[in-house]
Amino acid sequence: MFELFKQKAEAINAEVYYFKSKAEALDFIKDFILEHNPNKLSKGVVWCESPFLEGIDKDSLLMELPQVEFNIDLNSASSAKIGINQVDYGIAETGSLVEISENVSKRLCSTLPEIHLAILPLSKIEPTMDDIMKKIDIRKIPYLTVISGPSRTADIERVLTIGVHGPERVLILCVDNF
Repeated sequence: MFELFKQKAEAINAEVYYFKSKAEALDFIKDFILEHNPNKLSKGVVWCESPFLEGIDKDSLLMELPQVEFNIDLNSASSAKIGINQVDYGIAETGSLVEISENVSKRLCSTLPEIHLAILPLSKIEPTMDDIMKKIDIRKIPYLTVISGPSRTADIERVLTIGVHGPERVLILCVDNF
């Protein structure tokens, strides 16, 4: 299922990475932040609370990466270069992500920064959207969105433009064993 998801996601310009463990994914995230937001005096990264962060010493993480902000609001998210959150599902047939949220900060992390790092547990990749809809009670969900690669539009003179209404880059970090 992962290979089909990866193929479809890359076809819509998402970048897909596989990690055997949460520790491997965390190392990738740290390196990515240092490479793409090296200014330690700037809070250029917003990271939404998620099960991925459970067991991670956030104080130590903030000492290492002071660019990271865990208290997210409209101002911090709109000025951030990188937004990190955990999405709920992946759809193998389309390479899309499904985000279910009551929490506004989760949505801000995936829509406002230039770069979205989406953490996806490998076990949450489903074959189709129908399979996901069978697992959730849509009547109890306040917000659901489907993310299909970077933001793009061709509204202006039919010229494709990336990143106008959302992130220019979407990196999907598929993590096994967490």
